[in-house]
Amino acid sequence: MSSDPIELVRNPRVADNAVGGTAPDPLRIVFVLYSLGFLRFFDPVVRALVERGHEVHLLCERDYERPSEQRWLAAMRASPLFSYELTHALAGDRWAPIGRFLRSAADLAYFSSPAFRGKRSLVQRAGRRAPTLFRRLTEGPFLRSERLRILLWRTLTGLERALPVAQPLELELRRKSPDVLVVSPFLMPGMRHSEYVRTARHLGIPSCMCIASWDNLSNKAHLRDPADRLVVWNGVQRREAMELHGVPEERIAITGAQSFDIWFDWTPRAREEFCPHVGLDPERGYLMYVGGSLYRGKMTEAAYVHDVWIPEIRRDPRLADLGLLLRPHPYRMTQWAEQDWSSWRDVVLWPRNQDEMPVDEEARADYFDSIFHSEAVVGINTSAMIESAIVGRAVHTILAPEFEGSQTGTFHFDYLREVGGGVLATAHTYAEHRDQLLATLAGNDAEAETRRRRFLEEFVRPLGLERPAVPAVIETIETIARHGPIATEPQGLGLFPMRALLYGALGLTTVLGPVVTPFANAKRRRRLLERLRRLPRGAFRRGRRLAYSGRSSRHSSIRRAHRLARLAVRIGNRGWQR
Repeated sequence: MSSDPIELVRNPRVADNAVGGTAPDPLRIVFVLYSLGFLRFFDPVVRALVERGHEVHLLCERDYERPSEQRWLAAMRASPLFSYELTHALAGDRWAPIGRFLRSAADLAYFSSPAFRGKRSLVQRAGRRAPTLFRRLTEGPFLRSERLRILLWRTLTGLERALPVAQPLELELRRKSPDVLVVSPFLMPGMRHSEYVRTARHLGIPSCMCIASWDNLSNKAHLRDPADRLVVWNGVQRREAMELHGVPEERIAITGAQSFDIWFDWTPRAREEFCPHVGLDPERGYLMYVGGSLYRGKMTEAAYVHDVWIPEIRRDPRLADLGLLLRPHPYRMTQWAEQDWSSWRDVVLWPRNQDEMPVDEEARADYFDSIFHSEAVVGINTSAMIESAIVGRAVHTILAPEFEGSQTGTFHFDYLREVGGGVLATAHTYAEHRDQLLATLAGNDAEAETRRRRFLEEFVRPLGLERPAVPAVIETIETIARHGPIATEPQGLGLFPMRALLYGALGLTTVLGPVVTPFANAKRRRRLLERLRRLPRGAFRRGRRLAYSGRSSRHSSIRRAHRLARLAVRIGNRGWQR
């Protein structure tokens, strides 16, 4: 297998090469991200837009900034064309509780469809975010009827579309007056990306929605109100957008995976420099294990690697001599730090205590080199497997029963096994897993390079391996800004009864607040239900205490009267005797 990443004709990190220098008509662009954590997907796009001469205003909903993201902001603010701001426009909208209820309930009805049968992890996640009432409906016989499920889903989505435009967001977009709105939706059940698109359409602003990662259209949530243009990676995501989300084909633009452009031409440092940096012997080879952000399983991934995978790998003496570099997922660092890795020889956990994605140059160099200098890469299910294929390393996994929900319980895991013939070497037993690793080390897998290249051509760069994705994304944004928004049909007379229902619900939530439990947030709902469950038990206990206290008080009064009577009789008897 080739040890070098596929070469690029142009460097995607240099914005002048992105679409051919400075744009003739600079645009004012509002770019909406859920948080700065999404920079790992769109950092090259934002940089290229700024260096093309466009004015980019970055809006984020979440205010948590990691050190690497703060450094990124400091560097970008040096340009007068870039600005950054936290937005609380949707948080202050009076329709937010009702919209959250409708979206989360509709997403649960969406994931209850036959298309997601056998994908239990996806249904359970939607259920955890849905109102209790609808979660119990899906557990009962109500949604087993497909017609009833479709009717319920259409009713909920219709009500959600009938919600008035969020006034704080409308005012914010009017103030910024962008030529185009770019949104990367945080596609989790109940999230509110559709409100940005709906508000932009209401104001006549063209909108472009960019899909961040490989699993966003199959595993996350229903894509409500698609933008004027939907930017996807490849034909697989285009099919998902059309079949699962009902997006018209003419609105979809295939660009490739913009977040992976940087790895195609990255230059590694020398092995003698990198290995001592992480604590490995440069004279010995090593396997790299990449952790993922997995669904809840029977055990944590860190415990699985420590107690199951390493012992199984070390059973073969030919693999026991290899070092092991364990790279946790940044958002799962705590579980990895809790394990005692010193009990294993030549096992390095790196980086330690770092809950950040590789955004700056130094972190990205460390990440790239850790893959590049490895003999092979192993994992359960993570996008690092795609990046390893780009770098040129064989990618292995074993179908572990402990993580069935994160492997066969998802759609995107199948893409690694099937697209282009499959880039992933999949084992069903640990003996098969060891044999596949040994075959990779010996260079006996003759078709691995062909499968890897076909996978990259179909999934990562469908426009051609020599064509970076970032220029295609930039061109799509500029095109939709020039053409303007797509005309949409009005909602018709059905809007009025839906609005009447919504205003009635708004009145209830305004007057009664958290007492109306379906419209309360999850924390208030749990707290209120817990109080209601405790109420009968508490009333019974109070009544019993009062009854006992009353009975004891009556008894004490009678005893006191008896004592006084006896005392009086005794005194009288003594007096009579005298």
